Amino acid sequence: MFLAVYSTVASLPFCVALFGTIMISAFIYVKSFMRQPSTIPKLYFKESALASHLLKRCRLMNRKFDPPWYLRNAHVQTLLSFCLPQSSTEFDREYLQMRDKGVVALDWVLHVPVHKKKRCTVLIVLPGLTAYALHVANLCSLAAHKGYKPVVFNQRGFGNTVLTTPKILSNGDPHDLRQVVKFIQGRYPKALITMVGVGTGCSLLLSYLGEFGSSANICAGACLSACFDNAERFSKGVQGVYDILYLLRLKLTLCKHSSSLSNFINFNEVLKCWSFRQFDELVFSKLYNFSNVDDFWDRNNPLRDVDEIAVPLLFINSLDDPFYSKISIPYDLCKYYPHFLMVCTNKGGHCGFIDNPSDVSWSEKLALDYLDSVLEFTNKGHTINYGKCAVRSTI
Repeated sequence: MFLAVYSTVASLPFCVALFGTIMISAFIYVKSFMRQPSTIPKLYFKESALASHLLKRCRLMNRKFDPPWYLRNAHVQTLLSFCLPQSSTEFDREYLQMRDKGVVALDWVLHVPVHKKKRCTVLIVLPGLTAYALHVANLCSLAAHKGYKPVVFNQRGFGNTVLTTPKILSNGDPHDLRQVVKFIQGRYPKALITMVGVGTGCSLLLSYLGEFGSSANICAGACLSACFDNAERFSKGVQGVYDILYLLRLKLTLCKHSSSLSNFINFNEVLKCWSFRQFDELVFSKLYNFSNVDDFWDRNNPLRDVDEIAVPLLFINSLDDPFYSKISIPYDLCKYYPHFLMVCTNKGGHCGFIDNPSDVSWSEKLALDYLDSVLEFTNKGHTINYGKCAVRSTI
């Protein structure tokens, strides 16, 4: 099975995508020296007491993202986010069984000297679908030093976990995450819970907050390099070597669980497909019993229940993200909902935002500063107006 996956790397789509990406990257890299846009990110928000507090507390009006000249290319930022070594953070893995006998994994940070907060605050980190704890170790380490209790959520079948059920959940299905939140609440009944989504993990965060609304039991969240519209993004087919590599990693993960999924998925067809539409049609549409992939995308759109999101939420996106088009960024949402705040940088790539290769990324620092600021705001008993109703914090 693995040999079959490996052989597809030499296929024509992969070679064309690789060559095209290298040529375009070289052109953009040279062009990036010609004109330097403003280093102050653009902000999108609705005037409110919370927004005023965040602008002042997080220094957003003059908080620059100004990477050195050799880090201004989108592909350099994106690749470095995967290649740079993470901090040597130790994790303790805990397996948790779901109601349907499925198993997810929680990776808790260990042995980090922390500044104790007045009240226990758990940070649930949602990495990309094909990522795992080591990919977000810097974020977890910084969060621990700031007094949070970080834990990385690995979906069933991903993050080197076992698959005990013939089903892999999509990022649009937040029911496992719901059980995890309740489990953490049971263990730490007085704790505050926050979340940060990274890459495709943002889709899971948005799905969770939208589906469970005011009962999500989350104090605040942040999305780093979110994809807001799966149908718009994935219906255009494979775009460059990143999509090829992402599909390849998805296929490798599926192959690890072939014994559990072979009765539901045609692996011969999956290994031959090189488009997200076909992949989702062969895998997730079958597992969720949807008649076609368009119905699956509609049901799993991250913003399908955006009106129900009832917690302060930060979005950090780069306009040169090679994964997602800047056209799909929903700026108007942040101008309509007073508890949404969007920060858009001109540079940063996908999940990059690196201004110092030896330090935590700019976006991760901002995300944690944002969470600190929201908790500080609500701790003072301020009222947050969510549009439909005004809610006074009881934190």
